Amino acid sequence: MLSRSIDTPYGRVEADPAALELGELLVSDEGSELEVVSLDPLRLEPAPEEAEDWGE
Repeated sequence: MLSRSIDTPYGRVEADPAALELGELLVSDEGSELEVVSLDPLRLEPAPEEAEDWGE
């Protein structure tokens, strides 16, 4: 894996762009959870908040 630093408006992430998959979640150095929404060009956006599951 050739990890590299990727700058985003939400912080920097370390990842191998060639190994990323759509929908994959990454965490930036600022603690933002980002989702891969496009591979070509590579685009990361804030991951949607998950609703809490109270049905346990």
